[in-house]
Amino acid sequence: MKTKTILILLAFALAAGVFNACKKDVAPANEPTADAVNDKINMLLGNFTNNNETYKSGKWLKSGDKIDFDSVLWYIDGAINFNYASGHYSFERIHKDVIYVEVPVDPDMKALLTNVFDSYNESLLRIGEKYYANTGEYKKFIMATVSDAGPLPDGKRKLRVTTLTGTGLATQSGDFGNNESYHYDRLANYNCDDQAVPGAPIIFDAKLLNHFNTAAPNGCRYYFAGDSVAVNLIYANYRINPNVPLTNHLDYKIFAAYENIYPFSFNDDIVCLEYNQWNSGIHEMQFYYDHLKALVVANKPFNKSFAYSEILSNIEGNSPDRIIYHEPKFVYKLKLISCEEYNPYFPTE
Repeated sequence: MKTKTILILLAFALAAGVFNACKKDVAPANEPTADAVNDKINMLLGNFTNNNETYKSGKWLKSGDKIDFDSVLWYIDGAINFNYASGHYSFERIHKDVIYVEVPVDPDMKALLTNVFDSYNESLLRIGEKYYANTGEYKKFIMATVSDAGPLPDGKRKLRVTTLTGTGLATQSGDFGNNESYHYDRLANYNCDDQAVPGAPIIFDAKLLNHFNTAAPNGCRYYFAGDSVAVNLIYANYRINPNVPLTNHLDYKIFAAYENIYPFSFNDDIVCLEYNQWNSGIHEMQFYYDHLKALVVANKPFNKSFAYSEILSNIEGNSPDRIIYHEPKFVYKLKLISCEEYNPYFPTE
């Protein structure tokens, strides 16, 4: 739905007092985060939260009220982030978890608001289980993304809730040092010097999050809500010099390396990202990180902000012609600001 139409619907709904009942035919999507729209969304999510508390206390009287399925996704996603998320910290590691909940819907794809409250409360419990299971200091909940995972028997829909939690304080700031090295593999726990260091994709994910999600004004916090847009990049589309084949010498803006170069194996020179590889005079991590930052900006959809990345490490082909490479996924969402108090602790029962 076009922005102008959405703003008109929001204005009419506000005048009619519909927001107080959380009744909304169409969930906002792709709005610019102007102050007026930001405040209206905060009010929508605040009212949903208050109505949920009324429901939990047994005082909810509007048992027949329904909202459409798109609004179910929007409210659960938004309320989780509005009440619990704050992503403007510098983390050492980002933990991704996925939980599932269900919500009954009728043939018109509408759900009773009471069932939406139940699904929201169940999601908080399950997110909490994952959140508290993640170990590490300075733990913070960054964000949740709620999406439709398809139909279930008995007229229900399955909801997928993907969450990000940050732990630790970023130990790598500024440019990469000449003595630092990182393994290309996302699952690596050690570099090529046998030091306990996360793999390069983990470092890139944390640095991109820290770079783009800066701190909000004092006493406030940023959070993300609404539908997400994911952009997947293929390294082969980002060759720097089209006339030069893959030679393992910074040929692409995204990391890729070819096995069939002497000594015909993935040795440390290939799998390690370090300084002055093949006398380049630069750090490979810095080279790829700077390009990733530029690619985040170049692929940003209108009215969305960078939320997070997930950079996979892949291998394909048959020896001795295998290729290892990174596959970045950038996720963009609507970025909002709230100066209200929030609860960083999920319920446990």
